[in-house]
Amino acid sequence: MREKRSTDNSKIIIVLLLITAIAIAISIWALFFRQPQESKEANELPPVEQEIEKNTDSISIPGYEGITLEADSVQQSLCLSNPPQNTCYFVIALYLEDGTMLWESDYIKPGEESEPIVLNQKLQEGTYQGAYLQYSCYAMNNERTQLNGAKTKVTLRVK
Repeated sequence: MREKRSTDNSKIIIVLLLITAIAIAISIWALFFRQPQESKEANELPPVEQEIEKNTDSISIPGYEGITLEADSVQQSLCLSNPPQNTCYFVIALYLEDGTMLWESDYIKPGEESEPIVLNQKLQEGTYQGAYLQYSCYAMNNERTQLNGAKTKVTLRVK
C-alpha cells in the first residue's frame, strides 16, 4: 500500500513538473519570441494633420552624431532635411576634418529634404572623426539674404 502511494506521489510530482516546465516555456516564448500584433483600430484611424508652428525668432539646426555612407561610391541614398518650423532656406555642406568639401546641397525649403547626396569623391571604408556639416541659412526673399549658420561635428561611418 505504501509503495502504491509512493508511486502515485511520484507520478503526480512528475506531471506537476511537466506542467510547470510547459508553462515556463510558453511564458518565455510569449515574452521573447512572439511578434507584437498591430491593433486594427490604430490602422483604421485617419492620419492627423498637425499644424507646424513656424518659429521666426530662431533657426532649428538638426544634429547628427554620425552619418553612414557607402564606401567606394559617390552616389549615396542619404538625404538631409530642413525642419518644417524654420522660415529660411538651408544650404548644407559636408566636409572632412581637413576642410575638404565632400558635398553641397541646393537650397532646401523648410519641411523638405535634399536630393540624395552625391559625393565629390569616393571614400574608403572606415571611420572619419572630425567631419562636419556646415549649415548656411538664407532668407526666403528674392535676394536670399544670408542669415546666421551653424557648423556641427559629425562622425562619418563609411561601410
